[in-house]
Parts: sequence; structure tokens; C-alpha cells
Amino acid sequence: MDRTHWQDKTDGMRHFPHIDLLRALAALLVVLYHMDALGSLALRGDVWWTVPFRYGWVGVDLFLVISGFVITLSAAKAQSQKPEGFRWPFMQRRLRRLLPLYALTSLIFLFLVRPEVLLRPWEQLLPILASHALFLQNMSPQTHGVINGVTWSLALEMQFYVLLVGTIGFWLRLGAWRTLGILVLLAWAWRYGSTLLLVPGEAVPHLQVIYTTQLPGTLDAFGIGIALAVWVHQSDGALPRSLRPGLRNALVWAAVAGALLTAAAMLLLRQNYWAHTGMVVFWRTLLALGFGTAMAAMLACPLPSGRWMRPWHYLGEISYGIYLWHFLLLLALLQQTTLRGYDLLWVLLAGTLTLSSLSWHLMEKHWLKK
Repeated sequence: MDRTHWQDKTDGMRHFPHIDLLRALAALLVVLYHMDALGSLALRGDVWWTVPFRYGWVGVDLFLVISGFVITLSAAKAQSQKPEGFRWPFMQRRLRRLLPLYALTSLIFLFLVRPEVLLRPWEQLLPILASHALFLQNMSPQTHGVINGVTWSLALEMQFYVLLVGTIGFWLRLGAWRTLGILVLLAWAWRYGSTLLLVPGEAVPHLQVIYTTQLPGTLDAFGIGIALAVWVHQSDGALPRSLRPGLRNALVWAAVAGALLTAAAMLLLRQNYWAHTGMVVFWRTLLALGFGTAMAAMLACPLPSGRWMRPWHYLGEISYGIYLWHFLLLLALLQQTTLRGYDLLWVLLAGTLTLSSLSWHLMEKHWLKK
């Protein structure tokens, strides 16, 4: 296999460099969304280029598809190397990847950005601190988003890791199609159940967000990544062959991705998402399929990572830092400065990229080598 497409990482796992481009896109979409929501950009909703700002929250869905793929491949490799004792070493690696920067940014948020959280009565503060320490903060409106609001998705990721590491053998034996079917049906059932308790058009959207984005409500996004990973892991068959590097494969997958993402965008622009049961139940599956086929195009992309792509690959490498740093920095800038609009956007981007680069080189890479 061409070494420009496959690279070895510190855990010995095959690495697809072009997925870093999707990581970079996902992180930047979330940054733009929070900037639009909080930063007074005053964008017009009828201008096409404002869509990434207004709907940048879909970057989280892209992250979930990527995680489903990458973590499944990593767990499958670990299981094949050490069938009986791979689980704890696997979870240790995931903790080393997530925990140091998660802890650092959470402490900075508590002591420098929102110290008033620490002044809450102990009966409120203790559940907040405990849920964040145990990656359970996404499960309750009282703890969701209290410490560095974006960390709810890290709790979701950690819960997915625990679920996957305990069931990876089952999914590999089951096969990609049946795995995907089961996980999509579970996600639909959960989200439909949420509409019975939180009626679209009547319920508070914030509560709808919290309860539909928990497991198993996001298993379709994770499941699409899992299915891709199972196909790559198996390597035999028409679909696995279509994921091998080749211009024709990449173009076919890119065309399918374009059609799916266009359909998802048209539906989102025409419907009030949280007021429509069909949107709540089914739309995110369409979006995840679009992202999954886009990732398949990246897997099949035969182009080497040339110099002109290095900045984008680097953004993908530091995307975890971008995701964690941007929100607390945005809140700090809103509190401590009068910057708003595009002036705030440029300062936020510069500050976020600087902090993300520093934390990557001074802390994150060090923990990954342990």
C-alpha cells in the first residue's frame, strides 16, 4: 500500500491523513457557530455563505462519524493483538488523549472564566463537579454545559468508548450492514421516544438537544463510522475495495456525499428542525450518511499530503484543542473586552489556534507518547 496514504501513529494503528481535513472542518464549523450565536455577527439568514455560521453545530455530528471510524479500527486492532486483555490498555490510551487537556481547560474555565460556578451551594456544585469528573455531564440539564459548554460531547465520546470496547467483538462478527441497521434503528427509536415526552413545537429546544444527543440517540452517527471501519478491517468485498485509494473510488464517494449533504441542507433550510417529528427522528441519519460518504471519499483519495495541504492537516491534528479552547476564550473575550462582530472573530481565531498549537506541542503529544 502507498505510504503516502498510510502512516503509522504512536499506537501502531494505520492512519488516514486526509481524515485530518475533516477534523479541521468539524472544529472550525463549531467555532463559527458559537461565534455567530454569541459574537454579534448580525448575519443575514438569506445569504448562502452564512450557512456554516448558522448551522455549524453539525460539526459535532461530523466528529461523531469520525470517532466511530477511528476508534473502531483502533479497538479492532487492539483486540486482534491481545484478545483477552486489550480493554484496559485501550481505555488508558483514550484517557491519555482526552483527559489532560480536558482537565486543564476545565480548571481554567472554573477559575478564570466562570469562577461564580464555584460559589454555588454545595448541593448544586457537587453534582456538577462529579458529573464532569466522570464524563456524565451530558445526562442532566443541571450539569449539561456548565463547565466549558462544549464538553458535553466529550462525555458522549467517552461513553461511546466504554460501550464500544465492551462490544467490539460482537460488531465485528455481526458485520457492517447488520451493525449499521441495528444502531440506526436504536437511534431512531430513542429520538422518537424523546418526541413523545418532549413534543416538537411545544418543548423547550434546549431540553430536546440534551435528550436526543445522548446514547443511544447518536448511535446512527457513530454506527456509520463503525460500519466503515468494519469494511476497512475486513478488506474483502466490493465495498471495502471501493475504499482503497483510487481516483475513481474517491470521485464516486464524493458525488454520493454531495447529493446526500445537499439533500440534508435543503431539508434543514426549509424545516424548523425542533418543531418537526420527522426531522428530529430521521434528519441526523441523512446528515451522518453524508458525512460518512465524505469520509469514504477521503479514505479513497489517492492524492499525497503535499506542502499545500500541510496547514489543513495541522489544523486537523490540533482540532481537539481548537474544540476545547475556543469556547472558553470566546466567553473570556466577551466578558473582558468590547470586541464584537468580525473584530472578535479574528481575535478568537488567532487566540484559539495559538493556544491549541501550544497545548498540542507542550502537553498533548507528550501524553500520547506515554
